[in-house]
Amino acid sequence: MHKEAELIHQKNMLMLKILWGFFAIANIINLIVEGKLAPVYPLVGLILLALLTGVVLQKRWASFTMLLTVCFLFVFFYFLITGDPYLPNFIFMALAPLLSLFYHDFRAVLLSGILFILSSVYYFFAYQEVLFPGLQGREVSYLISYGVFITAFSVIHTKLTRNLWRRAGQSEERLRTILDSVSIGIWTLDLSTMKADVSDGFEQLTGFSAKSFRSNSNQFDELVYPEDEEQFHKFQQEMIIGRRSAVSEYRIICRNGTVKWVQNRGTPYFNHLNHMVRLEGVMIDITDRKQMEEKIEHLAYHDELTGLPNRTLFSKRFEEYASQGKLSLAVLFIDLNDFKEVNDTFGHDAGDLLLKDIANRLTGIVREQDMVCRLGGDEFLVLLVDIDETRVVKVADRIKASLAEGYLYQGYRLTAGASIGFSVAPSGTGDLEEMIRQADEAMYGAKKSRVRQYLSQQDGVASHEA
Repeated sequence: MHKEAELIHQKNMLMLKILWGFFAIANIINLIVEGKLAPVYPLVGLILLALLTGVVLQKRWASFTMLLTVCFLFVFFYFLITGDPYLPNFIFMALAPLLSLFYHDFRAVLLSGILFILSSVYYFFAYQEVLFPGLQGREVSYLISYGVFITAFSVIHTKLTRNLWRRAGQSEERLRTILDSVSIGIWTLDLSTMKADVSDGFEQLTGFSAKSFRSNSNQFDELVYPEDEEQFHKFQQEMIIGRRSAVSEYRIICRNGTVKWVQNRGTPYFNHLNHMVRLEGVMIDITDRKQMEEKIEHLAYHDELTGLPNRTLFSKRFEEYASQGKLSLAVLFIDLNDFKEVNDTFGHDAGDLLLKDIANRLTGIVREQDMVCRLGGDEFLVLLVDIDETRVVKVADRIKASLAEGYLYQGYRLTAGASIGFSVAPSGTGDLEEMIRQADEAMYGAKKSRVRQYLSQQDGVASHEA
């Protein structure tokens, strides 16, 4: 059934219940006041309502059934007034146009208005002496004017209401479109039944149908990425135990196995006794935002060209180890030889490729707990952890040997050796800036004298043949 037809059918069902209720109440009042039922209209009412009930329950021709309901109202009043021409009965008939406003349909209110005007004119002249004693024929215009007024009012009211509904529907549709486009799911959890209800957006967000959430409220828990379960439970506790709104960001595992970041915003709702009755919230896909944040954080702590940690991250790592004071630390200062000649001869693209290759070689030489940093230009720093000076020399030897192998660029073999100086803090509590300065001095000494030099804060300067 079409959406509009379904809405009209629902109103037909409700109108049918209202008419049955009015009919029953009217007969009860008549019994109380008159002590008996009227001889005609209860039977007519039963027949009309029975026929109308059969048509409504067919769920077919919803618009026709709506108009038929309006007509049956006036047919009933015809038998009522002609059987008992009593002014209150006419007054009740005058309320029929207002009752048709229930449908908010131009066809229903226009038909009701026309039938009222025609019925009023007929009853005025047919039962003038009984219903309207003392009024002259021309005064029927008052009834016609009332009919026109009530019809115009009903039409205007219907138009305004339908416009408001249309705008509300458009706003709802726009909101639904926005929610669907940004992967947003709206959820509700009834705490008395522990039943969940979710919007259709959850299927786009998680891959699981809204029906699966409604049939299994534990689906929310099952979605959570194992490492983020504690974060999710804190979110629940803040709402239920803390009795306040909560916001949490965590990962979920979708139906297809992909992992997404979501932001979940929830709010508890209370009844008039201040008892918590339900939780409501919205879950938003923030994967793109998280990826952007990770990218920004990576750029903030890494060299853009080589991907190596930059000076900031290098300093943070050094301070972490130095604050523990348990492991010896060594800082190597590496300066490439002849790098300017490579740039001048083959261009900056060749120089960039060379720097990337060197970064990969350096990273492959050191251990996982160590760190390689690009200081800038053709200078690199290496942090070695839990190491003595003898092993520092061995690492420096491996670096020099690796860099001496050369690089291929467009069929040419490029060479870029390195001068290395380093400083060692056996106690693991050295000052980074001082160690870099000392290693830098040792490196320049090596570059000038063609020997490998290293500097220990404890032992001073020493040198070895290259």
